[in-house]
Amino acid sequence: MEPRRRVVSIVGMGGLGKTTLAKKLYNHSDLKKQFDCRAFVYVSKDYRRRDTLQEIIVAVNPDCIIEDLKKLQEEELVLKLHQFLQEKRYLVVLDDIWEIKVWDSLQSAFPSGKMGSKVMLTTRNKEVALYADAMSEPLEPRFLTQDESFELFCKKAFPGMNEMPSDLENLGRQMVAKCSGLPLTVVVLGGLLSTKRKTAEEWTRVLQNINWHLSYNDRVSAVLALSYNDLPFHLKSCFLYLGIFPEDSSISKRKLIHLWVAEGFLPQQGEEVAEGIAENCLNELIDRCMVQVGISLGRVKTIRMHDLLRDFSVLKGNEECFLEVYSGHKIESPTTPQRTKSRRLAIHVEDNRYVFLKPYAPYLRSLQFFKIGHAEIGFIYKEFKLLRVLDGVPTQSRALGAVGNLIQLRYLGLVSRFDFKYARSLKSRARFTFELPRSIGKLKNLLILKLENCIPDVIWKMKNLRHLFLSGTNPMNLRLDTLSNLRTLKNLGSGRWIEDGGLVKLTNLQRLKIVGLKEANLNSVFSNIKGLHCLESLSLEFRENELFPPPLRLSHFEHLLKLHLDGKIVKLPALHEFPPNLIKLRLLNSYLDQDSMRKLRRLPNLQMLLLGAYSCNWKKLVCRRGFPQLHILHIEDIPNLKLTVKASAMKKLTHLKVSRCPEVSIELLGKSRFMNIEVS
Repeated sequence: MEPRRRVVSIVGMGGLGKTTLAKKLYNHSDLKKQFDCRAFVYVSKDYRRRDTLQEIIVAVNPDCIIEDLKKLQEEELVLKLHQFLQEKRYLVVLDDIWEIKVWDSLQSAFPSGKMGSKVMLTTRNKEVALYADAMSEPLEPRFLTQDESFELFCKKAFPGMNEMPSDLENLGRQMVAKCSGLPLTVVVLGGLLSTKRKTAEEWTRVLQNINWHLSYNDRVSAVLALSYNDLPFHLKSCFLYLGIFPEDSSISKRKLIHLWVAEGFLPQQGEEVAEGIAENCLNELIDRCMVQVGISLGRVKTIRMHDLLRDFSVLKGNEECFLEVYSGHKIESPTTPQRTKSRRLAIHVEDNRYVFLKPYAPYLRSLQFFKIGHAEIGFIYKEFKLLRVLDGVPTQSRALGAVGNLIQLRYLGLVSRFDFKYARSLKSRARFTFELPRSIGKLKNLLILKLENCIPDVIWKMKNLRHLFLSGTNPMNLRLDTLSNLRTLKNLGSGRWIEDGGLVKLTNLQRLKIVGLKEANLNSVFSNIKGLHCLESLSLEFRENELFPPPLRLSHFEHLLKLHLDGKIVKLPALHEFPPNLIKLRLLNSYLDQDSMRKLRRLPNLQMLLLGAYSCNWKKLVCRRGFPQLHILHIEDIPNLKLTVKASAMKKLTHLKVSRCPEVSIELLGKSRFMNIEVS
């Protein structure tokens, strides 16, 4: 092993496969065993030292609490990371470093560590690689050969097929030749052709379009433009919208769908609900290789976007006045009327003054803050009256009292932030509760409302609400009975509404999470929701020291597919007392005994089981049989666990994920070598 920490760099242009190669190395089972701790972080052009350091620390030491890290100065974070890695053999991947100064700002955090410790960089700049470690020769992925390009193209254009029709091969090779061996363009082209009829006439038309684009742009842009122009109108809007998110973002599928719904991008298709149409649109973009799947446990949870595709979406969005992105230098002083006619604006950096936003007021439909300073933004609530989407604005502001002026809002996302100026204006600390203003009840067109503070009892006025995310500190007497369109209700705090029976009227509710429950409330809750035939996901979170009382009978929830129970369970339901169609079960703080696993393994339809912290009080788990439909097993925060899965158990298991389980031991007997195993 090397006597010092080494830096291994992967160098090449965008789209050449640097990140793909780094991920394959990072996730290789043999390499995982060689390191005590690992981290993979995205750096990108919009580098922020604090965020990157925090992300690395949490990855290598999951016991760290992010809120504690936020209290530290940057140099304290450097020291903390350095001290933790000092006696470890570690691997840290820094993806997409653009400048030498970025490496300079981070390298002191990486000690020599144990022999064999490594930092891996991906960069488009060879100078960065040589500067980071002059003794290490950078890896430089080459362009694909024509045959390699064609093989990759066929995998994307004909998924699941061994070969392509002979009459299309020549046309396919001609198109692939236009990609110049760049993997990204080959993949995007293959995704495009996968949606086309497999006829020579159709493929000839696509080839001609590529040639037309080449007379105006370089070859990479030509393929991206061709794929974009082939999208239906509504999918073009959905694709361009992704440019709003910062580079290298992990984008929540659920949030993206809610934003698309609020923006009104989606075509009406009979009786199908908007969220279902939005999910179909996202799946089509994935199938076309325009976006990448990030986290997927059974279903897509997050997506990512390649830098080149994001750059294309931002450039095209600017051209069409679809969106603008403010990153500290691009639009501080709009100089032309054309520039201020953008319909959507994303703020990616904090600023001391936001007056540069004012010229956008007559045109703007969407304003999203990914970072926000303490500058005054009260004028937004008074002047931006056409806004449909407002996200990332702080709740602790006196100016929020005017939010009722924004009557066109469909999506409102409020974040909690301590405003000292506002706090000092209060006469007593007792009044420092940050309850939202009652004027929020004027927003009758709201579809999605996300809160991190207490809300007055005015929600009942928002009869169009489809998705409501509360903070868990709602009023005891919260009225809900008028919200018949509601699909999602999260973090609903325990209160008198349980006895009032308001939940009975929420006949379209699909996802419900109740927090702060008491043992005495449970039967009333079940009585309220047993008639909700659309309910697919139920999460019940008990107060500390409260118990799920026996008997816990859930069999009458015939439509329930997902169940999350957080709290000590005195006695797990018998097999016939579980929801009959349950496919996903998550348990947290349950303190289950060994006998409980004998019940769980007999659930006939269970496909995903997640066991969280204190879900069980045993350290040895042997699965000899059962779990006939289980595809995914996720175990987290259970230290010293010894897991053995026999060949006769979990025969359909394809994904095993173990997170934050120190000293874990895993033995899989007779399992497929193709199973995905992830330990972090």
